Amino acid sequence: MTEPRADTKPKPGARADVARRRSARKIAAEREARRKRILAIAGTAVLVLLVVGALVWALRRETPGNVQVQTAQALPADIPQNGRVMGNPNAPVHVVEYGDFQCPACHGFFQNVQPTLIDQYVKTGKVSFEFRDYAFIGPESLKAAQAAWCANDQGKFWQYHDSLYLNQGAENSGALSDARLKAIARDIGLDTAKFDQCFDSGAHAADVTASIKDGQAKGVDSTPSLFVNGQKSDWRGWDSLKADIDKALAG
Repeated sequence: MTEPRADTKPKPGARADVARRRSARKIAAEREARRKRILAIAGTAVLVLLVVGALVWALRRETPGNVQVQTAQALPADIPQNGRVMGNPNAPVHVVEYGDFQCPACHGFFQNVQPTLIDQYVKTGKVSFEFRDYAFIGPESLKAAQAAWCANDQGKFWQYHDSLYLNQGAENSGALSDARLKAIARDIGLDTAKFDQCFDSGAHAADVTASIKDGQAKGVDSTPSLFVNGQKSDWRGWDSLKADIDKALAG
């Protein structure tokens, strides 16, 4: 007697399961292919944006030719200038400021005190006024000081000095970047080829360093520091400086 053979044909339910699995695999494959296409498109878009951004940056980055800066007027012709000293060379009182072109308090001195000092004392021949570097705030301070020396080589220290303060911004923020320092030189009428060669070579780096060391030897520890006939002023504003000047004039 033989046993009945098992039915080898898949049952209807089993066939449905196989179909569902095949469909699920197909859908998963299509989803994966779509995900890869989206990632590829997104990656291409990011690359394009990076390339475009780099091109825009390259076109817009600061150069002396595309920077706009403020420039000061030159000193009046009736005020004698001898490099970094303005006023009568035989004046009975000599005032020295140690300053940093990034120093906000020095900007305040330039804006609020220097004009009065010039009008009341320098123009009258009673006082000569000198600026010395005490560049301590950062790299832009050092570069600005060197640039002012290069302007001094062409006889325009004071116009460059004043223009630096007109363009002062946040410390080491780019307000006194190399490009802007060169743009100031251009706009006040310096020979830019000579200025650039002087500035790029660091021709006056040692002069700036020597001025800082000289200030330290004299007890300078902040800016602005003022000296009247070699004596350090107890600087508290215009009134204190005026009192020291008047005392020196009285002898």
